[in-house]
Amino acid sequence: MAIIPGYTTFGGVHPEAAAAAKVLASAGLRRPDTGAPLSEALVFGIAGGLGALYILWEFGEHNFKVLVLGFHHLGNYPIRYYQGLADRLGVRVTMPETGSRKTATAALDAALDAGKAAVAWVDRAHMPYLQMPEHMKAHIGHIVAVCGRDADGYWIDDRAASPYFVDAATFGDARQRIGSYKQRLLLVDALGTFDLQAAIRAGIAAQIDYLSSDSDSFSLPVLRKWAKMLTDTKNKKAYPVVFRDRRGLFSTLRSTFEGITMEVGDGALRGLYARFLREAAAITGDDALLPAADAYAALAGAWDAFADAALPDAAFGSFKALLRERQACILQGGDAWQGCAAQTAEIDALTSAYNRDFPLDDAAVSALFAEMSERMMAIYDAEVAALALLRGAG
Repeated sequence: MAIIPGYTTFGGVHPEAAAAAKVLASAGLRRPDTGAPLSEALVFGIAGGLGALYILWEFGEHNFKVLVLGFHHLGNYPIRYYQGLADRLGVRVTMPETGSRKTATAALDAALDAGKAAVAWVDRAHMPYLQMPEHMKAHIGHIVAVCGRDADGYWIDDRAASPYFVDAATFGDARQRIGSYKQRLLLVDALGTFDLQAAIRAGIAAQIDYLSSDSDSFSLPVLRKWAKMLTDTKNKKAYPVVFRDRRGLFSTLRSTFEGITMEVGDGALRGLYARFLREAAAITGDDALLPAADAYAALAGAWDAFADAALPDAAFGSFKALLRERQACILQGGDAWQGCAAQTAEIDALTSAYNRDFPLDDAAVSALFAEMSERMMAIYDAEVAALALLRGAG
């Protein structure tokens, strides 16, 4: 295994923050107070912490619906997200882009050969260990850390307990498939000095500013909008209208469950943020951050409960169990994902069956939408209250 020297820690919760934390640690970034690497939670909070994004795309030509969820700061502006993190940590980074596959491969290889890990933008469905269906290719982006290479491919750190190996051709396809990414990398060029307490305060301020916006696309009001769309019977984007014929409903509900509990996890990242605030309180000596930490920890539970309710146990309990079994298998890393074939086959078969014949009648669907709406409105109110606690702590 040709892992670059000094890259020794794997795992994580949030793809963007986990990848950055590992790449920064590998480059030698350390806390000025203890000399330890920054935790994923600290990186997450300093980068700006939480966000809110919800978009339901409809592709009429293929009668296809895609739910896009986002839970971190500047989730739709990854370059700004990473540049803000780098600036607060006094790190000089570059994010090379190219339309040439040969040039992109050479840039990555040169970095790895020089002992530099890299953050890479990829198409999620091209990463074989995630076992996504073919029709999802080019629909959802993903962030991974590349931590080494052999003659035949690359070692990928994607939040598992150990790295995955992806052959060179497949990884090249994953980098190239979403054209707007331009095969982008993030590389650490140089470290500087930084004030950890100032970086923490700047990260908290960035979240407060971002989530205080009145945008109903990229800030907390989008959650209130989502709650309303779950029961509105007139708006053409509302669930009772969009899913009148049930087409795409199961996949959307499944995306809700997986997006909150698996694609990022930890209660839509609220649990990770609570850990950041507790670390921040210990570093800064500001115990006023602790009530906000408690509020976000409670929100993590509320988000997980919302995700669980989206696929009611009576109809989908065994399906969720399969998803959890496969996720546990995948997160072992290495080749363990190849032992998930039985779960994947059953998941795919059930998904096709539920998409063809949704197993809830009209009354049950209406009740489901009403419960989800009530839960989401409660989450919105709790998010506003938690942000007020955080704002008051400053």
